[in-house]
Order: sequence, then C-alpha cells, then structure tokens
Amino acid sequence: MMMGEDETRALLFELADAVISSVKGCILHSEDYDEVVLVRERDVTRRLDMVAEETLESFLLDRNLSARVISEELGDRVIPEGGDPVFTLVFDPVDGSTNASRGIPFFCTSIAYAPKIHDVRFEDITIGVVKTAYGTRYHAVKGKGAFLNGKKLDTRKVDRDKRVKRVFCLYSYGIPQIPPEVIEFGRQNIIRILGSIAIEMCLLAEGALDGIVEMRDIINGYDIMASALILREAGGILTDIDGNPIQGPVDVRGLSFVGAGEKKIHSCILSILRGE
Repeated sequence: MMMGEDETRALLFELADAVISSVKGCILHSEDYDEVVLVRERDVTRRLDMVAEETLESFLLDRNLSARVISEELGDRVIPEGGDPVFTLVFDPVDGSTNASRGIPFFCTSIAYAPKIHDVRFEDITIGVVKTAYGTRYHAVKGKGAFLNGKKLDTRKVDRDKRVKRVFCLYSYGIPQIPPEVIEFGRQNIIRILGSIAIEMCLLAEGALDGIVEMRDIINGYDIMASALILREAGGILTDIDGNPIQGPVDVRGLSFVGAGEKKIHSCILSILRGE
C-alpha cells in the first residue's frame, strides 16, 4: 500500500535516525567496526557499512514494508526477498565511511525515495534525506523545497559578495593530469576536501560552500541521489562537467559533476574546466 507524502517523509526520517544511531553505536561499542569485509573497485565495504545495511533491512521487515533497495554495499535487491515492492529506496548507508573508520565525525546516511519500482531515474526521486553523524538533518521534497532541520533553504539568497574568498570542494586527485587552469583555480580560492560528497552537497545547498567540482569519474547514483534533490530544491545547480543536467538511471556509475549555489559561479567553473 502506498503511503502519503507526510507519512513517507516521517518514515524516512525515522529510518535515517535508526541507521545513524546503529552506526554510531557500532563505532562506540565494537572494536572491529572498521574491519574491511569486502574489497570493491575503487572502494571497500567495512563492518559499519554492513551494520547500516542490516538496520535498513530490519526497519523495513519490522514494519511489514516491501521495497526495492539500491545500495552501495549490497546492490539492487528486494526486501523482503520475494516480496512485492511498492517503492524504491536508493541508499548510501555510510557516506564518508573512511572518515568514520578513522574517528572523524563527518559522515552521514543518505536515503532517496521514488514511488515507483521499474526504470527509476534521477527525476523520479521525490524525497531525499541526509542525516549526519553530528545530528543535522537535511531533506527535500520534489517541488516543495529543501530544508535544514525543518528550516527552508534557498542558496540564491546567500550574500556571497561579502565573502573575502569563496570556498569550494575540488576533487581532482587521482586523475592522470590536472589541467593548469584547475590548479590556478585552487590557488585563487579556498579548497576543502571533506570526504562525504552527500554532506558537501548539502552544505552547498545551505550556502556554506560556494561550489563543488568532482573530476574523478567515480561518483555513483546512490552517492548523490538524495543530496542532488536537496541541492536542486534549494535553488542550486548541478550538471556534468560539460554543463549538461545529470539525469539517467539511479544505478548510474562513473559520474563527474559541477555543483554551484548560483548560476554565475557555475558558469565560471565550467569556463575554467573548458580552458576558456
């Protein structure tokens, strides 16, 4: 049975709280929370990731809910197995798991909801929730705005002209050759690499950051599905590095992107990437 918007949003809030609580509990009370249990291309799965996955599964089973779940650790599956799902969840259990494994309290859980099962795409996501380890909750409802702990966000109202320098997240490490224009961009601005792309996109939606440049072709749909909705609903801009809207299926892999709080900054970043 399909739920109403308010009921769905409340359910996702409760789920995000449960996941973050279980992960923090694992870190506090387990000596092997950072143990690597699976090595994947360009990433690993740690025990704390699996604790988060198990929490989501138990949460759905306890409430007799059936869902298609697309997640970083366990892929694309139906919970319960053999069930008849009525919605889709795109789930990154612990975004920033390296931070978490090192005791750096900058990580989150990210949950995106679509009221359909088949051929789910970015544009089908109607609710996104990001809950941080330090207690902050961001969420967005498609067509109704983005919120920080219940307060509506509008990145277009941020007065950036008063800032001495702008702050960007720039992920270019690991690419074969960094263009000189990008190196100069890094010199002229304050650069932060915080280690949780979902939180960084939410900070961009909040206005704390001015832009994000991800150049490594390693971002997957589940990494940004919820935070992309939050950024867009807050009035921000998100495209690929060629300036095209990020669309496609929710299980897309190998993305690079540019996010900005306003059109002027976004256009400036694209010009730099093009060497103009």
